Amino acid sequence: MRNLKLFLIALTMLGALAQVNAHAQTCEKLIVTGPPNSPPSSWLMNGKMVGASVDLVTRVANGAGVKKVETKIYPTWNDALEATYRGETDLIFSAAWSIDRARYLNYIQPPYASQFLYVVVRKGHTFPLLKYEDLASKKGAAVKGEAYGDSKFGQYVEKNLNLTRANSLDELFDMLLEGKIDFAFGYENTVTSKVFSSNLASKVEYISTFPYEAETYFAFSKRSKCYEAIAKAFAAEVVKASREYSYFQLMKKYRIIADESELEKTKGK
Repeated sequence: MRNLKLFLIALTMLGALAQVNAHAQTCEKLIVTGPPNSPPSSWLMNGKMVGASVDLVTRVANGAGVKKVETKIYPTWNDALEATYRGETDLIFSAAWSIDRARYLNYIQPPYASQFLYVVVRKGHTFPLLKYEDLASKKGAAVKGEAYGDSKFGQYVEKNLNLTRANSLDELFDMLLEGKIDFAFGYENTVTSKVFSSNLASKVEYISTFPYEAETYFAFSKRSKCYEAIAKAFAAEVVKASREYSYFQLMKKYRIIADESELEKTKGK
């Protein structure tokens, strides 16, 4: 009888431990963030972050078993990135891979999108960009936190270009328009949105070649408890979304919304 009692107690304890472990391996709420000025992927509209990436991360997370997805807004991309490093958010979207970022982030494979890197210059100041060395003799800048991975281009930038880092996109374009730099780097969604919304089409132009195309990922903070709980299911949902071309369909939808929103702002000025 005593042995049976001990056996039943042990079973009870094992059951309790299993319940605790099951609870620990769930993620009921996922806090996400991303670039606040990169339409149609993600941007602020009426005080809320919207866009193709916002919609997609919600769908993917729900498919992975997350009941609630909360979007946290930061003033700049770099602020969002550093907040995710600190664990203030569980996940950041639109993240290109780099060795430095991988110290703080767990990237979900496969990538869900890509963006070209634009080289922006003042109107009338274009130059041939046939090889990376064509950038070496010129002054360039980019926004803090922007990365170019460990591609040949990324390695060239790291070793050969002394880029000035601006605190914001507005500061970056001010530097360009004031002639303090010869070119500005910026990924396509952010750059084209800035040029359109600030009516800069008559003041700036793009170099016709793109030095780099970045694959972009969903990336979990290494401080997030949700990563261990849902990483496998989350990756499976990303694969599913890729097969169904979900992101590209969402981009079409939100491009229309973004264009209409910008037109409304223009009318109001």
